[in-house]
Amino acid sequence: MKRISLIGAGLLVLLSACNNSETKESAEKKSVHSDLVLENLKGSVASFEETPYKVDSSGKPGEMDSCCIGVAEYNEDGNGTKYSERDSKGTVKSESVFTRYENGMWKGSKDTRDGKSSGSFNTEQDDKGQYILAQAFDSTGKLDKYYTNITQNEYGQVLTWKEYDKDSVFRQEGETKYEDKRQVAFTLKDSVGKVKSSSAMKYNEKGEQVEVSRTNVTKDSTTTKVTTYTYDAHDEQGNWTQRTEYDDKGKPKKVVKRVYSYRAAKDEKE
Repeated sequence: MKRISLIGAGLLVLLSACNNSETKESAEKKSVHSDLVLENLKGSVASFEETPYKVDSSGKPGEMDSCCIGVAEYNEDGNGTKYSERDSKGTVKSESVFTRYENGMWKGSKDTRDGKSSGSFNTEQDDKGQYILAQAFDSTGKLDKYYTNITQNEYGQVLTWKEYDKDSVFRQEGETKYEDKRQVAFTLKDSVGKVKSSSAMKYNEKGEQVEVSRTNVTKDSTTTKVTTYTYDAHDEQGNWTQRTEYDDKGKPKKVVKRVYSYRAAKDEKE
């Protein structure tokens, strides 16, 4: 879970379906907007630490990349509260702290880099819990850009939006498509409706993303790059603990390892 940004180039958290191994009762207790549900994480995850490693030609992991180790934290409702990155020496490089609406949906974030403010993001909802406005602010607190024409599905996942700069000049618009809570496509268009970039995603039977195809369109060319993933290990809850990333030629590029922290069941704590 890279920095959770409701809207923007990445637009959202990577989303997936609920874990089929969960009981119906436990799944119903989770909010439909829960990040654990939408990120395809099983069990009561309190946090996870994600570390990237360099690989040799065979895909065997070697030394850790210098930056960065990512740490995602979740509250008892299964929603993200903070995401931070630190280098191999333990120095925190960036941090985003998230706020939520009462219905559990993402409200905004305050971001820092190297200990200093790097900006913030907030949203507004109507009385039906639908997003009507989103605003991005720079490190000084001044408006940088804003988003309107926001639509969303029943899970709170954003479907469409239009971006304007601080002077209210229309810059671009985005559209995302989902299948069973999984993001399967994203298209970014410029102010005159021409496609700037697009992405398509594929998943395995466990709901894990196994392929991302990204196409960038410029005045002179159109290029497409395909990244694929294999999941090499899982923990007892069924969450992946090692993933290998490959480029469009099938060459291994890096290995990412995850370590999860789980909350104890309530009956165990009582």
